[in-house]
Amino acid sequence: MNSLELLKQLIDKLSHYEQDAEDKESLSIEGFAASLNPTNDLEELKNSIIGKTNPEIIKSPHHIANNIERVIAQHILLLYRYIKFYSKAAFATSNIRTMEEFSFLMNVMQHQRITKTELIRRNIIEKSSGIEIINRLIKSNMLIQVDNPEDQRSHLIQLTDFGQSELFRIFGKMDTLGKIATGELSITEKEKLALMLKKLDHFHYDNYNNKELKELEDYLPAV
Repeated sequence: MNSLELLKQLIDKLSHYEQDAEDKESLSIEGFAASLNPTNDLEELKNSIIGKTNPEIIKSPHHIANNIERVIAQHILLLYRYIKFYSKAAFATSNIRTMEEFSFLMNVMQHQRITKTELIRRNIIEKSSGIEIINRLIKSNMLIQVDNPEDQRSHLIQLTDFGQSELFRIFGKMDTLGKIATGELSITEKEKLALMLKKLDHFHYDNYNNKELKELEDYLPAV
């Protein structure tokens, strides 16, 4: 599309904006911009698996009206499950079996040597589950424990040559997994999504590391 064709489309949209406006004398740039990105119906934004709200549920005194935050949370949860589904094919011929194992190995490779506690913290996982993953990777000869020169009471976790080779062998599959996960989004959409997800990550990482927060409501963003 050249600039002339783009200008024609813009004029058409401006014409539609004027036709739909109730007050033809109060047109504005802000109003025109809003007309290009109309507010979507929450029911239309919901995940297709969840479907539309059951009318009987709406009548319940316990019903809480849907909101954009819940819609986003539902999408994030289901996207994670889709990625786990695809990852089974990615790990089919690898000694690395899960996304969690891959994440642990990547963290160790990036830090060369790391304590169990720090490794578990960086993977945002419960301690008991983290210990199970570490032990499984040690048993599979992909990780090894070495003495901590700064603390004789603890050990450091280190990647073995076999663990490194398994990581290198799976990198191509993980690249493909990333392309599948981002679907048909354009480059611009991917960049915008990455920026929004990074902003969300900063918020949640700070919450996760703030040990003073106890109740669910404590984690809400400041208004």
